[in-house]
Amino acid sequence: MPIEFTREHQQQVAPLMRQLANLEVVRGLMDGSDCVREEFHWPVGMSRMIQTPETLVYGALATIDDFPLVPLLFRWRSGCTPSHLNATAYSDSFKERAQLEQSAAVQVPGLTMVQYLGEGLKFASTVDSGSDPAAVHPGVMAALMDDITARVSFSNAPDKATFTANLQMDYLAPVSGGRFVVMDAWMTATEGRKTFVTAYLADALSGQILVRTRSLFVKVP
Repeated sequence: MPIEFTREHQQQVAPLMRQLANLEVVRGLMDGSDCVREEFHWPVGMSRMIQTPETLVYGALATIDDFPLVPLLFRWRSGCTPSHLNATAYSDSFKERAQLEQSAAVQVPGLTMVQYLGEGLKFASTVDSGSDPAAVHPGVMAALMDDITARVSFSNAPDKATFTANLQMDYLAPVSGGRFVVMDAWMTATEGRKTFVTAYLADALSGQILVRTRSLFVKVP
């Protein structure tokens, strides 16, 4: 059953839900001055949450050990960016965004998503992976970043489907399981049927940038 409809699951994740609500970044997002909370739907465009094994992150991996929570999703208000993005690590990218907005090249508000990465997402062993056994598999991180950047691209093409043409992932630091993360994504440019989206994933407590993504989406003719 979908995770939000299972009473046993809700009871198990109640402590995590309390931690999520008390995160400083979440409290800032919830005050409503810079963002508006949106219901999280999967697949995008559905009126409710649908989870099947085929949806991977919010289906097959939507378990107590992997992705136990439905993420919080916020859409930025027009002309605003969330206060947590004032961190130095974001400054250059947001200067670029500001310049684009001044030229009216970007009209689509960005998105912020807060998610919990479970302990079950870590590598099985250092022998198999050659990596930190506490680190989340990079393929899982790519699926997460593809999801949030795609949501931004869909906002630029509400009447047409888009597909991922290129997904560039920069893993800046190991991403361990058992932590809350914040993902921010915004459109940087458009060119014909192309939409360019940048996104960052950061630790929700420290603000450390862990992953940077640059994506190219193309509208279906």
